[in-house]
Amino acid sequence: MLTEKPLRRMTLRQLLTHSEKCSRDLIEQINGSFVPRVTDFRDLNRPVRRKSHYPTLFAVMNALAKLEQATTELDEMTERLYDNLQIIREHAQREKINRV
Repeated sequence: MLTEKPLRRMTLRQLLTHSEKCSRDLIEQINGSFVPRVTDFRDLNRPVRRKSHYPTLFAVMNALAKLEQATTELDEMTERLYDNLQIIREHAQREKINRV
């Protein structure tokens, strides 16, 4: 997600809105990409298999690679959201100090 302004120059309201969008994107990524890939990998490496009794090593490696890719994407999105929340926290602390 690209922003027009750097995060530190946004108002608190803009930061909160941006963080809400990031969290919704993260939830969508988990439900749309991560959970299905975990399910596929689990189905391949469990004793009771639905797809094939003996999956090939190639199929297991592909499922693991896809799972690793989804994990990397989630890590990046989570890090971005964490940075946003840190900036919000700093902004709120400055506002608290300014009001006292």
